[in-house]
Amino acid sequence: MISLSIILVIIFIYVCQLPFIFGQTSTGFIFIKKAYAGMPITLSYRHSVMKTPVQENLYINDTVDGLSLKSTRYQSFGVGLPFLASEGHFHQEGTWFVLDNMHREYPTLSLRNGVSNNGVIQVDEESYDLPGLMPLGTELYIYICPLYQGIIKAKSFRRGNNG
Repeated sequence: MISLSIILVIIFIYVCQLPFIFGQTSTGFIFIKKAYAGMPITLSYRHSVMKTPVQENLYINDTVDGLSLKSTRYQSFGVGLPFLASEGHFHQEGTWFVLDNMHREYPTLSLRNGVSNNGVIQVDEESYDLPGLMPLGTELYIYICPLYQGIIKAKSFRRGNNG
């Protein structure tokens, strides 16, 4: 019986050390998924000024501790959208403008659910419709860390935003 308990403790410690991607608001988690190098994350939303679709394609970096922006696709030029040749390879695919080979690194992401942006985030194979999952104006933090750190971070994040 003692050896079974020891095995379970070892498995628990092992799982707690594995990297996970967290999508968290001040009221809880939208998603928690085991993370791996190259894991795709796609942000799809409507540009707040131009009211046209935007897709940002990211992936989890090789060290599984942050995100890298691979490409951005959009249908009209707007404030805040990348367009310089120095930022990547710019071309057009049908009605989409595409800037790929970007390689912008982000340790974390912070998104806010807006009135008309209709945000959807796809993590690996699973999609999350943000307007249905979080109240208008809510901020979503996306970060990667070992499971135990994410749980600790969650508690301090909630205390910090809720008094």
